[in-house]
Amino acid sequence: MLKNLLSSIIILSGIWILTSFHPEYKKPFNPTGTYEYNHGENGDGIVKVQKLSENRIKVSIFVVGGPPSHNMGEFMSEVKIKNGVAYYKSGDCGIKFVFNSKAVKVIQTDWN
Repeated sequence: MLKNLLSSIIILSGIWILTSFHPEYKKPFNPTGTYEYNHGENGDGIVKVQKLSENRIKVSIFVVGGPPSHNMGEFMSEVKIKNGVAYYKSGDCGIKFVFNSKAVKVIQTDWN
């Protein structure tokens, strides 16, 4: 009986190891969180993200620019996300969000 129990534990451990390290097994990506940056006098901002489904997120952003203008901007929207990348577009302004496991990079993509 002990031999059967040990054999079962070894087999189950082997399956867990194979699924944990198999290249096709990936932990589902969840970008939900609050991302902040602070550049002192040069501005700061906050991006809040909530995962709604496998391919949609709700994102809100608030930023304050540095001198001399100290411009401010904010929005909240639901956007599609694929492979950790999401796009927001409003009029002539576009923003690209690139997520990894620890941060989000926000890139202005359009401006006319």
